Amino acid sequence: MTLRTDPQITRIFDAIHAELRHEQPLYLVGGSVRDDMLGGTINDLDFVMPEDPTRLAKEVARRLKAGFFVLDDERRTTRILFKDLEGKNFPLDFVKYTGNSLLEDLRSRDFTINAMALSIHDLSTLIDPLGGREDLNHGRLILCHPGALMADPVRVLRGIRMTLQFGLDFEPDMESQMQQAAAQLPATSYERQRDEFFKILAGPEPAQGMVYCRQFKVFETLFPNLVDQESIPASPPHVFPLFDHTNKVIEYLDQLLGAIKMASQSVVDRSWWLAKASDVLLPYAVHLASFFQEEVTPERRKCSLALLGALLHDLGKPMTMKMGEDGRLHYYNHAQVGADLALEATKRLKLSNAECNWVSTLVRHHMDLLPLINGQTPLTPKVIYRFYQKVDEVGITIVLHTLADTLATYDDTLTAQKWEQTLMIVKAFVSAWWDQKETLISPTPILDGYDLQRIFGLEPGQQIGTLLDSLIEAQAIGEVSTQAEAKSFILKTMKSI
Repeated sequence: MTLRTDPQITRIFDAIHAELRHEQPLYLVGGSVRDDMLGGTINDLDFVMPEDPTRLAKEVARRLKAGFFVLDDERRTTRILFKDLEGKNFPLDFVKYTGNSLLEDLRSRDFTINAMALSIHDLSTLIDPLGGREDLNHGRLILCHPGALMADPVRVLRGIRMTLQFGLDFEPDMESQMQQAAAQLPATSYERQRDEFFKILAGPEPAQGMVYCRQFKVFETLFPNLVDQESIPASPPHVFPLFDHTNKVIEYLDQLLGAIKMASQSVVDRSWWLAKASDVLLPYAVHLASFFQEEVTPERRKCSLALLGALLHDLGKPMTMKMGEDGRLHYYNHAQVGADLALEATKRLKLSNAECNWVSTLVRHHMDLLPLINGQTPLTPKVIYRFYQKVDEVGITIVLHTLADTLATYDDTLTAQKWEQTLMIVKAFVSAWWDQKETLISPTPILDGYDLQRIFGLEPGQQIGTLLDSLIEAQAIGEVSTQAEAKSFILKTMKSI
């Protein structure tokens, strides 16, 4: 093979060659070699060498006018913070061999497909002592050595992610090894677990990724409360036991997010429910696609948080389950209990406060649209306004989640009538967010706090805030549209407080 290069990689290699001593060994290893072999995009470069790489990396960084820091003093690991041609992070890691030679270093790695190398002095000759290329060609995920998983239990999550990403199969005896290593995940940092887990959520077939996490007993560490769902049976109208229902929500949500991305393309072979949903969401597909690609924190997008929320949405059911007098299982207040548990879980994974609140809000309010869908509550501007006042932008995710939850509840028993009613409600909330935001969601108050003080002689304080909230709601639902009406409304409201 010959490494594919572009102006960016050529510039990096030129800088490295300029700083390397004559014939000084340096090898490109791991994911970049694998991804190049598959014809994929190279997003970073990892190098190994027999000595401390600090001097070399520092000088290369200087030539590239990039940042530099030491990741791990003990392992002699350094990183150059290079930016690609589009301004995105393109890290370059330089590491001293694990062991005394390149062969020992490659044998100490996780999977054979990550244990291939190219010499910086010969980018056309693949170094592949463990047969990673053949395993990649045959779709096999093989450990580099029997203790690879126990050496770093986070590799369990990495193995799940790569199996899905590259369409691989686990070797037959790997399940027991994965389970044994997963039991040691508590010995690793939650940050590393989180990062690999989010890569599963962001990759292909996240629902299958959750199946593997369940099979290999990953949830016992990441989300212990989730394991309690396994004993809860299907409860009408749900057709699946609780854990399977949860996974079905993820599967359907992933399909809906995929359909939004592909909205501009003609897809012939679509399920009837997806065709109807696509028709309803098509006018907002560009907005929705952009929304779910936004990052709440760097490298973690809203689409991944939405899938995490789907995984955790019924976390409160096991703790609230009761058999009713009607002979059916009930889960009163499970959304509130689940939101508290989800908040704990996301904090344990060291997500940012914004992400923790985002996910817990989704869980707390994931059922808010059901009374509208079931006809128990009429759809009015006031209902839409108050919904978004509680949840803000997370409401868009709740709307999509509602579709996925409905599909996972009924599955093959879903009727066209039920689905059309659900889509009608969903369309009202989506269109309100993007078509009526300035009038229905967050109108500018006709009178402000200074006006209330000046016109009505009010003192600064909580009363003004309460009156303004009432005025904005009155504007949103169409009760007030002029300054005269606003003054009359404030007078009337003051008398009733």
